[in-house]
Amino acid sequence: MMLACLALIAGFNAAVDIYGLYRPTTGRRLVPFGDERIAKYLLSVRYVPENFNGILSGASISANWDTRGIQRLRVYNESLDGGNLIEEKAVIESALEKPGLRVAFLLVHPALTYTHEYNTVALTPALKSSALGSSSLWAAYKEWANVRFGRLTLNSDYAGNETFRHPRSEMNIHMKEMWNAPAFTVDPLAVQAQRELLAHLRAHGVQVVFIVPPTSEDLLRTKGVQMDQYLQAMRSEIGEGYLWIDFLAPEYRDLRRRTNFSDGSHLTPDAAKQVVEHINMAIARWSEEGRLSVVSK
Repeated sequence: MMLACLALIAGFNAAVDIYGLYRPTTGRRLVPFGDERIAKYLLSVRYVPENFNGILSGASISANWDTRGIQRLRVYNESLDGGNLIEEKAVIESALEKPGLRVAFLLVHPALTYTHEYNTVALTPALKSSALGSSSLWAAYKEWANVRFGRLTLNSDYAGNETFRHPRSEMNIHMKEMWNAPAFTVDPLAVQAQRELLAHLRAHGVQVVFIVPPTSEDLLRTKGVQMDQYLQAMRSEIGEGYLWIDFLAPEYRDLRRRTNFSDGSHLTPDAAKQVVEHINMAIARWSEEGRLSVVSK
């Protein structure tokens, strides 16, 4: 009787298929409910490569960059709140299990190399079984029900973009620690994860574009030298042959005005739209120059 009940529950969850693991996902619009990390990891197994040909990888800094506005590519936003390169590597490699991805936009920022710890749960293939029955799946169902019946506002969309229901008036404790330290901490295991990720992307024929996100001029007044040192070290680590969009370059100074940020690091919705427009312009230019191969999906 117990085995029959478990099989019935697993069958029901497979039929609902909230993460798109058990039936074709082409044309479906699946939202990451529940634990964001678990949801995006599992959605990346089939849903992302079957419906998108690009990904944006970063931390909460890029979580509200609406990738639906990126033209010439269908880009899924894999950014994780408080995310680091260990977690982003796991999520992206999940998306590489099936063909489909052509371009990866990777953020370069001290927040991503600050630590190598998983924030909530280790992102490993073992999580696939949780889609048949687990506490995390129950939490996803509860969030779905609360949104469905109007008790919660949808926090993310089908392309992985966050809406930031409550603007971040100040940085969280980890970001404060990072910015208040004399120099940016760089975890060698996070850097190693970046090396491995780039090797996997190259092996799968995925083109890589690195993005240095905008930072408020207020923060750069006190940590500009350290940021320059960090970026120089990361460029040396990454090596030649990649495309870059550096929003700390002089031509983007207007974008770094304090009024474009809620807390110095996270962009307002209007400023995030400007970032996406600049990404569009770069994609168009590189495509015309033959430096970036863009194929519609």
